[in-house]
Amino acid sequence: MMYTFAAAFAAVIILTAGNPIDDAEGSGTGFTRQRSAFTAKFTKSLDASRYQNTRIIFDSVLNNVGDDYNPQDGRFTTSVAGTYVFTVTLMSKHSSGSSAFGCLHKNDNEQVCVWSNGNSANEMSSNTITLNLEEGDVVDVVLKAGSNYGIHNYGEAGYCTFTGFLLYPKEDVLERLINQIQVLV
Repeated sequence: MMYTFAAAFAAVIILTAGNPIDDAEGSGTGFTRQRSAFTAKFTKSLDASRYQNTRIIFDSVLNNVGDDYNPQDGRFTTSVAGTYVFTVTLMSKHSSGSSAFGCLHKNDNEQVCVWSNGNSANEMSSNTITLNLEEGDVVDVVLKAGSNYGIHNYGEAGYCTFTGFLLYPKEDVLERLINQIQVLV
């Protein structure tokens, strides 16, 4: 009797946790390892529009686990609900009248901003935030509207970057295990 329970319990764990190698090949178990992480860099310079925010399209992808970041439109679209960490780094132009002023948005709502003043040199500034996201939420970075805002980069150096990763999913393996046991009982 004890061995039967142990075998059933082990089977529930295996079904709940899934096998990411098999799932990648379409095993049909419905369980995959929940991963999402990216880093992209901006490889040009950009001047702000005078009257409307401009989305910064970080065009060179260094890492994109889960393919949630789209380098064509600069948007991160959540495929796994959970808590994420995002970091934005921008570099200002070296000009007495120019500053880097960009903001990270969640579903078009401003969350945090980055400001660098370029008066005496190219300056860099970063900001980091944790966000609770649902599947389908969109995170992007905009250069604020204004005649004195812009960002600068030296070729492929990567002074302007956008990074995000899943800290932990909304539903973890233990929760899925408990739900599966409740179904069997």
